[in-house]
Parts: sequence; structure tokens; C-alpha cells
Amino acid sequence: MIRISVLINLFFISLLLACEPAQKQAESQEDFSQLPYAGKKANSNTLVVHELGDPDKLNPTTSQGAGSTYIEHNIFMYLLDVDKEKLEIIPWLAKARPVITEITVGEFAGGLKIDYEIKAEAVWDNGTPVTGYDVDFSMKATMNPHVDAEHQRPYVEFIKKIVIDKTNPKKFSFYTKEKNYAAEFSSGGTVFIMPAYIYDPSGLMKKYSLEQIADKESLKKIYEEKEFRQFAKDFNSETYQREKVEGCGPYKYISWVTGERIILKRKANWWGEAYKNEKSFENYPEEIVYEIIADQVTAVTAMKDEAIDLMRSVKPSEYANMLKSKSFNEKFYLKAEDQLSYTYIGINTKNEILQDKKVRKALSHLVDVDQIIETIFYGYAKKLHSFVHPSKAYFNDTLKGYDFNLEKAVALLEEAGYTEFNDKGIRYKIEDGEEKTLSFSIKFNNGNDQRENISMFLKENARKVGVDIDVQGKEWSVYLEECKSHNFDLYVLGWVQEAVLDDPKQLFHTEAYNGGSNYVGFGDAYSDKLIDDIRTEMDDAKRGEKMKELQAIIHEESPYIFLFIPENLMAVSKRFEKLKTYVARPGYDEREMKLP
Repeated sequence: MIRISVLINLFFISLLLACEPAQKQAESQEDFSQLPYAGKKANSNTLVVHELGDPDKLNPTTSQGAGSTYIEHNIFMYLLDVDKEKLEIIPWLAKARPVITEITVGEFAGGLKIDYEIKAEAVWDNGTPVTGYDVDFSMKATMNPHVDAEHQRPYVEFIKKIVIDKTNPKKFSFYTKEKNYAAEFSSGGTVFIMPAYIYDPSGLMKKYSLEQIADKESLKKIYEEKEFRQFAKDFNSETYQREKVEGCGPYKYISWVTGERIILKRKANWWGEAYKNEKSFENYPEEIVYEIIADQVTAVTAMKDEAIDLMRSVKPSEYANMLKSKSFNEKFYLKAEDQLSYTYIGINTKNEILQDKKVRKALSHLVDVDQIIETIFYGYAKKLHSFVHPSKAYFNDTLKGYDFNLEKAVALLEEAGYTEFNDKGIRYKIEDGEEKTLSFSIKFNNGNDQRENISMFLKENARKVGVDIDVQGKEWSVYLEECKSHNFDLYVLGWVQEAVLDDPKQLFHTEAYNGGSNYVGFGDAYSDKLIDDIRTEMDDAKRGEKMKELQAIIHEESPYIFLFIPENLMAVSKRFEKLKTYVARPGYDEREMKLP
């Protein structure tokens, strides 16, 4: 028997992240942080959380936005979770962490057997037990190629079979045909377990086994079957994205008014009360309301009136004002926390001009990250030049980011052939009788002034060297869809990282181009094989070297302009006990918000 852990030594990460002081208050500024609560809602146990926009969906299999996941985490449950404080894997629905055994003989020789048991008390809202059959359904729904879960499938595609104990259906085993370094967390911490009686009331998926769906040849035989496609059509429908939302977690979904709010209510007699003293089983607020206000200035005004209790990702300018305000500090705690996330500019490598990496590198030299950090983020950010967090052991520290340098940008553009200027001062070249002009657009989501300002800085610097960039704001759902469908030249976005080993397939494998998160179209046969090798390499040192090589390739090809790791600036009502903050996004756990 062996236990394969997918977490690196994240205690080391915690120490690194704690090395710098989070609060950047001027020495002369008066400290109001210790003022007692002096608001008007002392006894209210409804927590109101600010959101900039609506979630894309509330079906945990098909939703992609981080905001969706934060809400779903209160409704649904994984088999495993992560202790946000210790950054360790912990059992959640599962009774314990799985036992993982290497298979040496038979059909699955060279693979793994992953044994789980679900907590005896775990039940659905109708009183029926949560069993391995629900896990089986959830995995089959994720792997059904007609379901809108392309972004999820890479994490679980290594699982080829599930066997449920006939005498105790709460026990089950996954089987794989190859080793996977992230086997523990990928099998238990990436797919929310969903009730089949809600999401497949006609039992359409009972006809198919996980083994059939996971095998490419077997899948071909059932791919066009009516029931197989009908399930996906129903599952992808509006009904199961926002109307019927039900899990075995501590909160019940009540309502969603687009552009206004989402309401969750704590379940009475929830089965998890038996574990109320364990991590991830807290459920102190009676009600959680996600108040949707697209403009953060308006949201801050609402917060001052105590219409909002909790806000993350506060604009640095607003945060600086909050620190100075005695009246605000009488109502709210303020905290700046490092986080496992980064902001970047994505470049469409399939664009006929941007497919030239010299042009992409030139654009990288046009971004003044230091200026962005100081003027937009008031110093509450750190430069980054990789998709790997600097605190992780396999971060490639030999790479240097592209410095802000107009001369280097010009040299690269001219090397790429863009030596002529049109009557508007924009560079172009003639290639195969066609004029190619350096004119692009960059997209961001409306309401995110920081991303808009980043875009404007790039536009201004680009114009100095003869590159035209049009800045376009889009409503969040439209913006996300345009990124997914590759309808962009450049875009500004951020990725939230888990407190587990990075799996680069979802972002950088060519299989993730359509339906996954490889919006930029990065990759070739060599990088794909490297990513595949990373996922099956069990030796930490060897895998680390491969990860460093992948970072070097991405740096050279420049599909991303890596910008910074922003600090998470947060404010929460003082009527709750002092806010616990974490490096893992969203930086807090709303279920822990407890009245004194």
C-alpha cells in the first residue's frame, strides 16, 4: 500500500508568503484597525458578499468562472478538500483520504487503485444516502463528451473504471491504467458530487458505465446514441444551470435574480452538523447573499451603508482610503493577503500576425509592469514571469521577465518585417501581396477598472512604436465566451491557482484549445508530450525539471504576457469575529463568519 500525496510542502509556501508585511500604511497614518464595531447590524446573521458580476452558471460540472466555484462550494461537496490554513488535503465527503495502491498485474497493470469510503452520515436533501453510485454518475456526467465540461475532463480522464462495493455502496474504487502524480486530489478534489435523482431524473446515464465512456473505442459505439446525447442536452440546459441547483453541502440554493443577487440559506438539520468541529464543515451564517454590483465605487458606497458585509479584491485606491477612514474602521476589518493567483495578458497565437513570436515578444516589451504595480495597485502586487507561483519548488528562477523597453520592441518588430508606416503612423508590411498592419484589439471585462487601465497603458506605449491597439470592454459572460471561442487578439485575465501541484494540461495542451482553457492556442507535439510526461512522472525531482523546461518554452514562445501576483485586499464587517484570511482564493471562507 502507498499513499500518493499531490501537495508540495505548502507550509514552506506559507512561510514565504508571510515574509513581507501585507499592510502598506504610511508610517504617519493613524491606525484605526483596533476600533470596536460601531455599526447598526450587530445581531444580523445574514452575510452579504459583494460580487462584480453574475456567475456564468451554478452547475459545478459546466461552470468555469471562479466566482461560480466560490458559491457552489457552499452547496455541493467534493470527496476531498484543502485545509486553507495548513494547505493540506483533508477528507470532506470521504471518510478519510484514499488508500492508493500500485497495480502490478492484470488489465490495469502499471496503473493505480484508489479506494474511497463516503461518510456514513452523508445524505441528500431527500434523505437518501450519498453513495458511490452518485460518484459514478458525477464522473460519467463530467466525461460525457456532449456535456459542456471540456475544462474539467483533463483532470479526471486518467480514471478508467469505478467499482462499487456490493455490500456497502459507500465504498468504491477507481482504477487507472497509468500513474498520475495528482491522482489523489484529481480523483477526489476536482469533481463536485451531484445527486443523480436531481440531475438525471430519467436515469439516462444508468445505461452506460464509466469504463465505456473512458475508453475511446467503446465511446465511439455509444457517442451518437439517443439517450447519451439527450442526457447531455438536458444537463446543459438552463434548467440545470440556475433553476435546479442542489447538493449535499450546508446551504440550500434559494434564488438568483440576474444582475442583482443570489441567495443561499443554511439547511436545518444538515447531516454535516455531526462534524461541525472539523475543517470545511462550518456553516455559521444563517443566510449568505451574493450582492451583484458591477461598479466597485457603487459597491463601496453600499458597504459604507452596511448593505454589504464582505468584499474581496478591493481596488487599491479604495483600500487606501478605507485605511484612513475612522468611520469605516468602526464597522469593518481590513486585510491584505498574498494569494495563489496571477494576472496576465493573453495573445492569440493563431492570429495571422500574432502567430509570429517576434511580434508577441515585442508586445511583452511594451508593458511597464512596474508602472502598473505602482500606479494602479499602489504597490499591492508582485511581478511574475511564469504560470508557476515563485514559492513552489519547481518554479524556474533562471528565467527573467521581458523588461519594459521600447527599443527592444522596435527591433523585434523590424526584424519581423514591420518597417513601413501608413498615413496613421501604424507599422505594416507587404507579404504575398497583402498588407499586414499592426492593429489589434485588447479585451477586458466591464467593471474591472484595473484591467481597463492595464489595457490603456499598453495602448499608450504601443502607439509610441507604431502599433495600434483598440481597448474594448465586454460584459463578463460575453467576455468569457469570446475568450473561450478565441474571438480576440489580446485579453486581460487572471488565473486562480489551487494549493496543489500545478497541472498544465488545462491551460497549455493543444487538446485544451477547443473547450478547455488554452484560449491562446499555445502548443505543439513537443510541448504536448512534455505536459503528458509531467502528468505521469511520479519522481518529484524529474517532474520538477520537466516543469521548468515547460516554463522556459512558454517564456520563449510568449503566448502570455505575465504581469503580477496581486494581493487580495479585503474588508469584512466587524460584527463578525475577526476575519481569517488565506492565500488560497477567494482569501476567506464565508461559512466561517461567526457572530461573537
